[in-house]
Amino acid sequence: MRARTALLESPELGDAIRDLDPIIIEGSSDTACLDNALELLLATGRSLTHSLAMMIPEAWASKAHLRPEVKGFFEYHATMMEPWDGPANIVACDGKQVVAILDRNGLRPARYWITSDDEIIYASEAGVLDIAPEKILRKERLAPGKMILVDVETGEFKEDHEIKGELAAAQPYASWVREHLIQLDDLPAPATKRASGLKKLRRKQGSFGYTLEEMRTIMAPMAVYGQEPVGSMGTDTPAAVLSKHSKLLYWYFSQLFAQITNPPIDPLR
Repeated sequence: MRARTALLESPELGDAIRDLDPIIIEGSSDTACLDNALELLLATGRSLTHSLAMMIPEAWASKAHLRPEVKGFFEYHATMMEPWDGPANIVACDGKQVVAILDRNGLRPARYWITSDDEIIYASEAGVLDIAPEKILRKERLAPGKMILVDVETGEFKEDHEIKGELAAAQPYASWVREHLIQLDDLPAPATKRASGLKKLRRKQGSFGYTLEEMRTIMAPMAVYGQEPVGSMGTDTPAAVLSKHSKLLYWYFSQLFAQITNPPIDPLR
């Protein structure tokens, strides 16, 4: 979102749009960052369901049975922003609608009950409230990438297929994707470049810090099989400051990753 700030423009706001910067408040939690981005999308006139479907889309690319118009909706918006994959079990309200959505991986469980006195109980665990069994009309779970909606003004309850169908029907997204999306196969072949001599190539690789391990585990699978390399996150390489070998500048720094608690991926538990 920080990188996209320079591209923001609005005919109504003009230069005043720069007052929105920073969109994401520095030092905030993951949830607060998501809330900041959601607030921006809502301010552009999008509905709550539209904004959440953009930010937390289902795994549309691999679903053959997904309706073409719904797939077109997701593919169109995938050109604007990357998915917030969670783990996320989100409940959001704009004052008129309450929307619950689960991320595509579904690592946060979500279950809901609908009762005969027009109540809906939504929680990560079943049975959080002591409800008489005869009052429960329906028990469901929210599947990965799905959403449900309650309109507090009309009392209407909508399921995922209704919500996504309405969003997809609002504009001809699938047609826009077919007409305007540039496919890699449509691009001209790149100009061939003559390979450097082996001696010159190795000198360049050494200058940029390539190691034998990187050549074997990262470069070779990409070149030979055309696939992303698979490896361990662990490393036994000595810290640059303690190494006996000369290291490039960036070896003296390390990236800090967000620390989150994930439940074990275990179908039995």
